[in-house]
Amino acid sequence: MSMRTTAVLIAILAVLGAAVYFFEYRPNPEGPSILDPKLQIWKLDDKTVQKVVARMGDQEQTMVKRADGLWYLEPQDVRADYWRISGTLIRLANMRASRKVTDNPRDLATYGLDKPQDALTLQDPAGVDYTLLIGAKTPNDGGYYAKTPDDNTVWLVGTFNVEDIERFVKEPAFEPTPSPSQTPSPAPAGTPEASGTAAPSGTATPAAAPGLPTVGAPATPGT
Repeated sequence: MSMRTTAVLIAILAVLGAAVYFFEYRPNPEGPSILDPKLQIWKLDDKTVQKVVARMGDQEQTMVKRADGLWYLEPQDVRADYWRISGTLIRLANMRASRKVTDNPRDLATYGLDKPQDALTLQDPAGVDYTLLIGAKTPNDGGYYAKTPDDNTVWLVGTFNVEDIERFVKEPAFEPTPSPSQTPSPAPAGTPEASGTAAPSGTATPAAAPGLPTVGAPATPGT
């Protein structure tokens, strides 16, 4: 093979490599999203969600944002962990499926959606509820089957979404208890440390070490 042919082949490979990088690997933050909009189940502003209802089996936990802007647990009627709920809502308010399973399921029982095991409801400021029913887990543990109450489309949603819902029920988002102060308590009144007084009279004075003068006595000449 001549040097000219080799140079031409190298040039062709370089062009092909540049093309692959440009179209496949080059970052393009301003380009269109690769996320399929058809997989979007709902997209809410997580900061404006007013109510969250999480259900797991026959257990349910409700979280409501009141007029003071804070989250409260119901029916416990206590303050909730604002940051935990707000952080979880970033994911749950942007509910996406990993894929569409079917638009016309023959039997919802096939997907565990005849009797959904879990459910999530988010309420927006207008009082509109967005509900997702969670069915069975896929045989390969790739996610959970899910659907909305008013649509027959069966979706596949991520395991992490279902874990978020179930954790709200299993571990209610109570407001964290402040940790006790680590400041040491003052010494009780009457102790030498607290009063600054000397030890009572009659207390034995420690013996001096051999070769050292006794405290308070003049040294003996010649020693």
